[in-house]
Amino acid sequence: MVNASQTGVHQDVYLDNEKLTTVALAFGETSDYVKIPSGNRSVSYTGTNNTTTDTSLNFTPSITYTTFLVTNKAGEMEIVSYEDNLSNLEADKAKIKLINLTPNFATGINVMVQGGTQFVNGLAFKEASNYFTVDTGVNLRYSVVGSGSLKTIDKASLEGGKIYTIWFSGTTAATLEAHIITDN
Repeated sequence: MVNASQTGVHQDVYLDNEKLTTVALAFGETSDYVKIPSGNRSVSYTGTNNTTTDTSLNFTPSITYTTFLVTNKAGEMEIVSYEDNLSNLEADKAKIKLINLTPNFATGINVMVQGGTQFVNGLAFKEASNYFTVDTGVNLRYSVVGSGSLKTIDKASLEGGKIYTIWFSGTTAATLEAHIITDN
């Protein structure tokens, strides 16, 4: 469970009205994975201001998910969920999935290996990439399409044998930020 809403309100997370978080999540904070029953479940994020955002999600047995609270272009909060792939990979490579969770960029987000190939082009709001395997020891570069403002995910942030979900936030090209969750 992740609070990806930049509203500044800490959020508790509930599943079928049972509290899952021990501490309300601030923006950018992530809970550990939680075992839950499969099937159609009610998921709610409740802010410390007593505002609740809820939805119904269907969870498949033996599948791992990451669920985010986001704010859309209209300023409304919503819950989105993505399937994680925690299958094995090579010890000297990192496996990454990229998710754009900022509604502010109509052109989307590009991601590339520094000095190398662009592998995500125009990633739209709430869109998740496929998984990519990248060599350790190389920086990743990302930007808002057409902005010319390149940012870097330092090579030290990605270890071989690890699986990552990298999600993006920000309101301008200058404030675009990559958040890294280690999935394994």
